[in-house]
Amino acid sequence: MVYFLYFEFIALIVKYFESGFHFPLRYFVYIGITAIVRLIIVDHESPLAVLIYSAAILILVITLWLCNSNRLKRE
Repeated sequence: MVYFLYFEFIALIVKYFESGFHFPLRYFVYIGITAIVRLIIVDHESPLAVLIYSAAILILVITLWLCNSNRLKRE
């Protein structure tokens, strides 16, 4: 799972140079979701903690949906 984070970080750097030195917000959200999923897989002792992590993933997914909606896209 750590390799996915490294791969996403490298992809983020490549995208930075391809898009004219600009980081799209959605890539940071993707990395955040992957990191929280990794945390759930590694540390799943407390059911309350897993529920809180799942809520955080839901918030990030909603944020991603809002960023990709037509109302907030730049033209």
